[in-house]
Amino acid sequence: MVEDEAWLAELFEEQGPTLHRLAVMLGAETQSGHIIRTALLGLSRRERRIVDPAERVEYLIEHVVHQARSARGSLGQLQLQEVADPRQNEICQAVAAMPVRLGEILLVSHYLSIFGAALAGVMRMTVKGSNQRLAEAVEQVRATVGDPVPGSQPGVVESLSEELTAALRAAARLVQAPGTETLELELRALRARRDGVPLWVSTLFVAGALAVGGTLAWATTGRSEPVPSPSPVMTTNPAGAAARSRPSQVQSVPVYYVGRADSLLYRELRDLPVSGSLVQTAANAILSLAPLDPDYDSEWTPGRVVSATVEAGVLTIDLSADSYLEFGSEADAGRAVDQMVYTASDILGEPDLVVRFLADGAEPPAPFRGEHRRDGLTPLGKLWINSPGNTAKLPAGKINISGLTQESPTAPRILVSNSEGVLLTSLFAQIDIDPDGDGWRAWSVTLDLGPGEYQIVAEGSYGETVPQLLQQNRTITVS
Repeated sequence: MVEDEAWLAELFEEQGPTLHRLAVMLGAETQSGHIIRTALLGLSRRERRIVDPAERVEYLIEHVVHQARSARGSLGQLQLQEVADPRQNEICQAVAAMPVRLGEILLVSHYLSIFGAALAGVMRMTVKGSNQRLAEAVEQVRATVGDPVPGSQPGVVESLSEELTAALRAAARLVQAPGTETLELELRALRARRDGVPLWVSTLFVAGALAVGGTLAWATTGRSEPVPSPSPVMTTNPAGAAARSRPSQVQSVPVYYVGRADSLLYRELRDLPVSGSLVQTAANAILSLAPLDPDYDSEWTPGRVVSATVEAGVLTIDLSADSYLEFGSEADAGRAVDQMVYTASDILGEPDLVVRFLADGAEPPAPFRGEHRRDGLTPLGKLWINSPGNTAKLPAGKINISGLTQESPTAPRILVSNSEGVLLTSLFAQIDIDPDGDGWRAWSVTLDLGPGEYQIVAEGSYGETVPQLLQQNRTITVS
C-alpha cells in the first residue's frame, strides 16, 4: 500500500520557507519556485527508497543547492541582504564577496546547521573534502572581519561560527517567505486518492497549484531547454540590448551526466556561455553545472579547467588539482572519465578520440592516468528522451517527443499527464526498424498540447531473454 500522500505536503509546509530562502540567498531567486517544485517531484518518485525523514530533508536541500548553482550560472554570486547589526552585516558581506564555492558551504552549513557527513552528502563531497573546504571558508571570513569580540552583537557569542550562524539567519529573515494562499489546495491534492495512479502524478497537482499562485513571492520562471539540433549553434544578443546583455552562448552543447539510479551516462543538451574552446566550455560545465534533471548527477566536484587542447587525435584536459579530490572508488573515477570522454567525443565528432588528463600540468591520480577512449554503448543509459529537455518551455501546438533506445524488441510507451495528474495519452512511439551503426534505434511521437505543465514518461524494456524495465521522464511547460 502506498504511504499516506500527506507526508509530502507536510514536508513542503515545514521546509518550504527555509528552502525558498536558501535558494534566494544562493542567487536563484527567480528560479526558486521551480527548483522547489522539481525537488518535491524528485522526492516523490523516491518515496520507497528514501523513507527516513532526515534523509528526505537532506535530499531536498541537496537538490536546491545544486539546482540553484545551475540557475545562477558560472558568473553568479550569493545574494545576502544587508542587516541592521553592523557586525552581522560585515560578516554577511564577507561571505557574499568570497569565492562562491566557499560562500556556498558556509551558507548551507551555518544557516541550516548541517555539518559532518550530512553536509558532505548535501554538497556531494567526501567528509574530508567538505571539512577542509569549510575550514578554509571560515578562515577567510576570520581574515576579513577579525575574531569575535565582546559586545559585537546582542547576547553572548563565543565563536566566529556562532556569529556566522546568527548573521546568516538574520539575512534570511529579510527574504520574503513563500505565500500560503494555495497550501490548502495543495494539501487536498496530495491527500486525494487516485486508484492506480502513482504518487508523482498526484504531486504534479502540487506543481499546478503553485503555478496558480502567481502572486506568491516564489512564483516560477522555468529554465528553457532547447530542442536538440544536429550541432551546437552560437548566439549573441543584439547590440541594443547592452543594458541587460548576456555573454555569447552556444546552444545545444552535449553534456553527459550520470544516472542516480543506474550509474549509466545520459546526455543533456545545454546552452553554455562561450569560454575558450567548446570542449573547455563543456568540461567546465561538467565540473560546475548541475544537471537540469534531478535524476542525474555528476561524479566530478567543483574545480577548474586549466586548458583543453587537441593534437593528432589526442585531447589533453588539464584540470585543477582540487577537481580530483572527491572520488570514493575507482568505479566513481571511471564514470567521471566517461563523462569527459563522451562529452568531448560528441562535440568533436571523433568516436575514436583519445583523452589524457593532467592535474595542474602534472600527473593526475592513478585512475585518470594513461589514455582513455569511448567504450561503445556499454556506459550509456539504455533509453533516452532527447527532446524535449527537462524543464523545457515550448509553444502550444505540435510537440515532438523523441529519443533513442539501445536495440530493443519493442518501441517505448509514451505517457503524458497534465498538472492535475490526469493521464492524457498512452501510446507507443514510432521506432526505426533497424538500429543504426552504433546500435541505437530512434523513436518519436508527435502530440498536440495546449498551455499547461506536463509530465512525459517514456517506458521501455531492454533485452529479450530477461527484459529489463526502463523509464525516463521529463517535466515541460507549454504556453
